[in-house]
Amino acid sequence: MNASLTSQQRRAARLDDPSMESLRNPRARRLLAAGLIAILVVEGVLIGTAGLMPVGVFIGGMVVLMVAMVITLGGLKASTRGVEELSPEVLDERQAQIRGLVYAQSYRVLSVVFVITVVLMLLAQSPWWAAPTEVMVIIPVIAWQLIITIPTFVTALRMKV
Repeated sequence: MNASLTSQQRRAARLDDPSMESLRNPRARRLLAAGLIAILVVEGVLIGTAGLMPVGVFIGGMVVLMVAMVITLGGLKASTRGVEELSPEVLDERQAQIRGLVYAQSYRVLSVVFVITVVLMLLAQSPWWAAPTEVMVIIPVIAWQLIITIPTFVTALRMKV
């Protein structure tokens, strides 16, 4: 056993905490997922209107959103017991099978998000859409955050963990 595996075991135990059981039902998962999407939308609006507000308000808003995102994403990961992020060594056979299904579905969703992102970026730079500079920041920032959370979304919304 190495230090990395021990770290994974501690993470698995933390995500499998029985006190988080109230988050492990479909309704709670949908609410957490909707909350995370809402945070991303507010973040996009905040970035899009950054030029209209004082710097302190923008930074304060971003700090509040980041704290809300960490709490919401942590709740979402606890609701799935972290099956999508833990190494196979700490998962039982059923969880490892779920993890494989999550990754297969996540790759499909990731492909769609990637294509949409590229199309939006190309359209934003085209002469037909005089997109403001903020759009060229919003699209990759939101897409990146969506991409890194896709396995958690797929697990929370599609799998019975």
